[in-house]
Amino acid sequence: MTKQARTMRTVVAVALVGGAGSAVAADDEPAPIAYASVAGVLAALRAEPSAQFRNQSGWTVVASRENGDAVEWFFTPEGHEAHPAVVKRTAIERDGVGMIDLAALCHVEQVFCDRLLDDFRQQHERDVAAARPERVTLDVAIALDDHERVRVERMIAEEGLAAEIRFTDVLKLVIVPTLDEGRVLLWTAVYEFDGSDYVLLGEPQFASPGSGTALLELASSSGTRFGFSLASLLSQASE
Repeated sequence: MTKQARTMRTVVAVALVGGAGSAVAADDEPAPIAYASVAGVLAALRAEPSAQFRNQSGWTVVASRENGDAVEWFFTPEGHEAHPAVVKRTAIERDGVGMIDLAALCHVEQVFCDRLLDDFRQQHERDVAAARPERVTLDVAIALDDHERVRVERMIAEEGLAAEIRFTDVLKLVIVPTLDEGRVLLWTAVYEFDGSDYVLLGEPQFASPGSGTALLELASSSGTRFGFSLASLLSQASE
């Protein structure tokens, strides 16, 4: 005897560029699956010309659109504890915040349906966390000729992206950090202002401050000596 279909729903907020971090919010609205059975959902998608089917580790996954929103449907394979069931994953936007709306339609006991939806929610949160760029906080001290620490700046740079410190109409220091098993490696390049533009001064160098300070020394075309000390304070995931 087929169990009564059970529907569940949760909404997961996702970080957009410049947006907030991920969070989970309860939602009391009915699950947005307008079918009484999993078989009915699958039949409707098969009749939809634009629906795209693929197999993913035994799961039947279907990409479609609904009211302009991108939707993915995940049908459980035979042998799964929640089978037969389908999870609907919809990308939506509310007040400028990106959301992932997760809904499940199941023909099994509530505990299995609960667990199915929670597995998708947790996987989504892991994907969001993995996608966040790492950030490195640096203390940069700049010395000129025999003067020590003419300027000290703290900067936050994202892994793989260039950040710079600039002395207007004098020079600029460009740093691109990468992280390797907790070790910070800094690609550094110094540019000298030639009166109209900034020109690369010497070859770019790699520096690894580790738990201490990395030192760079360069001389300009006029003979002015520049010294840079780079101290990595910490690394963390961007929020």
